[in-house]
Amino acid sequence: MRGDLAPSISDVHWVLGGPLDTFQPDKVYILVFLTTSFRGCVEIMPDLVQLQEKYRESGLEVIGVVYKSSASAAEGRVYLDAWLNQHCAKLNFRVAVDFTGQILRLWMDPTHCAVPTSFILDRGGKVASIDPMNLGDAVLKVLDGS
Repeated sequence: MRGDLAPSISDVHWVLGGPLDTFQPDKVYILVFLTTSFRGCVEIMPDLVQLQEKYRESGLEVIGVVYKSSASAAEGRVYLDAWLNQHCAKLNFRVAVDFTGQILRLWMDPTHCAVPTSFILDRGGKVASIDPMNLGDAVLKVLDGS
C-alpha cells in the first residue's frame, strides 16, 4: 500500500535488461504489471518509453513485469520475446516475466487493481503512488520529493 516499503521482485526472470536484485537507494522506480492478453498493456508502453528517456538522468528507472503462465520457463521466455518484438520492439527499460503469478499477487492483491497497474517507488524504496491518473505528473512529484 502507499507508504509501505516495496515488496521484492527477486523471483522473476529477466527478459530485457540486466537483473535487479534490490531497489537501489536514491532511484525512483515505475514498476508496471502487465499481461500479454490485454491490449491496454501494449498501449501504455510508448508512455513508459518516453518517461524512461526523459527522466533517466534524474534517477528514474522503469521496470515492466509481465505475468505469463507457461509450461516451462523456456517456453514462456520464447513467447514473451516474440510478444515484445511484435508489440513493443523499441523498449528502453527492463522487463521481467513472472511465470508463477507469485510476484503479481504479492503486489496486486492488496490494491484490488487490474493490469496494467503502475507503482511509483520513491528514493527510499517506499510505494509513493499506485496507478496514478497522470503518470508523468506523479513521477515528477516523486522525483522532486514533493
